[in-house]
Amino acid sequence: MSLYDDPFLAISNSITNQYIEEWKNNNEKVIGHYCTYLPEELFHAAGLLPFRIRATNHKEDDLADTYMVRFTCSFVRATLDLALRGGYDFLDGLFISNCCDHARRMYEIFDLKVFSRQEFTQKPPRFYTAVPHVITKEGFEWYKKEVEELKVELEETYRVKITNEALKNSIGVYNENRRLLRELHKLRCLDTPKLSGSEFLQISMANSSVPKEIANRELKRILKKLENSEGKSIKNKKRIMLVGSVVDNINYTNLIEEAGSYIVTDLLCFGNRNILDDVDLASDGESLEEISKRVYYRMSCPRMMDDHSKRLDYLKEQVKIAKVDGIILERINNCDLHGCDNMLFEHEFKESGVPVFSMDRESYQTDTSRLQTRIEAFLEMIK
Repeated sequence: MSLYDDPFLAISNSITNQYIEEWKNNNEKVIGHYCTYLPEELFHAAGLLPFRIRATNHKEDDLADTYMVRFTCSFVRATLDLALRGGYDFLDGLFISNCCDHARRMYEIFDLKVFSRQEFTQKPPRFYTAVPHVITKEGFEWYKKEVEELKVELEETYRVKITNEALKNSIGVYNENRRLLRELHKLRCLDTPKLSGSEFLQISMANSSVPKEIANRELKRILKKLENSEGKSIKNKKRIMLVGSVVDNINYTNLIEEAGSYIVTDLLCFGNRNILDDVDLASDGESLEEISKRVYYRMSCPRMMDDHSKRLDYLKEQVKIAKVDGIILERINNCDLHGCDNMLFEHEFKESGVPVFSMDRESYQTDTSRLQTRIEAFLEMIK
């Protein structure tokens, strides 16, 4: 059964959607964010809609090149170019963390060049939190204070009161959302998968673009539909794990799967990385502290410099669970964080006998023939 015609998945093909329009018509606010290091439950408790910024299907970057050099991440340049063309005029605020230098730079550029356009009669507010690059007790205390200050800033800016009761409700909504996505992910790992890698990517992107109450309703519907369906025979296809930089376009995952493979698992921002860790509702700690723990101690990305072993252990576990035949490590050009992490993964998995293919790419892939040839050659090499 294919989900490509499902209306919820279609949300991933564009930036705005009907749910955002309805949200805005009710005078509700939308906050754009670049990174998954975001205390989403806090924004939800404030009555705000967090929207994960992406540049799906956007091919241009000449406007962005005016303000960002060419060796900046092409994902960041593409999103800036889209914003300069009006693609993000629906935003009522922007949240940035120091996830990477490229994305952090957007904090100033949005203020100077995007929000200063005449389409914005009043500049939307910007919010910034600093996340330490190592995981320590002291680092957590630092980050917890950052989140506490962010809470005060949100309350003052949007004139709302974020109560502990509202936080607990938001925690429940988001825990349920991640649980549903984990259940959907399990359907990819089956011997006869019920969900392709491209379909899961679409679900994840749509999920990050609508209010979570709506997303949970749609995810339950899709999960029930898939559970009652037959799996897809992939006997002659290689089972691939995809790891690396942000992927926000199914043209790329389709390229991999159409070459003779199935992406049965991943470690991506629009994928498993953001759905593995919940907030502990049973804890005696304050809700805001528990939210801070989820974000800080979650399954990390390479920005956390001392957490590579945790990421490696997860990948090894997924190789067994999803019966992975080979691993594709990808990074967007000039992404030093994923470049270093992928280099380590390549050596570690080659030593253990797991076939690995490492590639550099641009955010929107234009040279597809050459890339597809390289992918096909890797798949043919796997026994």
